Amino acid sequence: MLRLRPLRPGARTPRRGHAMTRETPSPAADLAVEVRDLHKWYGEFHALRGVELAVATGERIVICGPSGSGKSTLIRCINQLERHHAGVVRVDGLEATAEPRRLEAIRRAAGMVFQSFNLFPHLTVLENCTLAPVRTGVATRAEAEAHAMALLGRVRVADQAHKRPGQLSGGQQQRVAIARALCMRPKIMLFDEPTSALDPEMVKEVLDTMIELAGEGMTMLAVTHEMGFARQVADRVVFMDQGQIVESAPPGDFFAHPRHERTRAFLGQLLH
Repeated sequence: MLRLRPLRPGARTPRRGHAMTRETPSPAADLAVEVRDLHKWYGEFHALRGVELAVATGERIVICGPSGSGKSTLIRCINQLERHHAGVVRVDGLEATAEPRRLEAIRRAAGMVFQSFNLFPHLTVLENCTLAPVRTGVATRAEAEAHAMALLGRVRVADQAHKRPGQLSGGQQQRVAIARALCMRPKIMLFDEPTSALDPEMVKEVLDTMIELAGEGMTMLAVTHEMGFARQVADRVVFMDQGQIVESAPPGDFFAHPRHERTRAFLGQLLH
């Protein structure tokens, strides 16, 4: 069957009744994230090419692949930090649209932790954690501070609450970033290469925090090359290349019996 190429940005809108504009059935209740036929361009560069991904509530997904394969773009589209150009993204049952309240609801449901921490340098750790809950009305200042202190204790940096980010190590800053995301009480956590900017001795403390979250049943999608973490935590490992999902399998199968040559080549470079 002929597969129609999705429109690039700025191309003419499909005619009424075109397959791209049909209503998509609501996802099953236990799906935390649903991505269907997702496409994203940066100018002429086709960064995501028909990506399909369904993540069950409580499932832990590790996404890996070579640089430029679309991993970070995918989770940024899920959080809607990047707008997709074709296809469907649903988070916690909500279809992503440009409507501001819908975007706010999606970002509240899906917390994001970045490679570069993205903490406000002029605010204390506690202020970084309470800013969003207070501004969005999720909590009063007193409630937000109590919750933030509990979370900072959980990630073992409560004693740093009144310092500024520049006074902390990289590992401490990333744990603060995780606590800050949790302060919005998300149902899903998205991690974009959370250890890649850290010195090797700081990586373990951040991974340990992520492992604890996973053990508590948090739905997680983590872009990472930490294959030990993938083996220990992931329910499924997803391998991407050239804007597509090439392979998806439980860790035991993924590492022991990769089906695709591109996956085998990637693992050969990574593990040896």
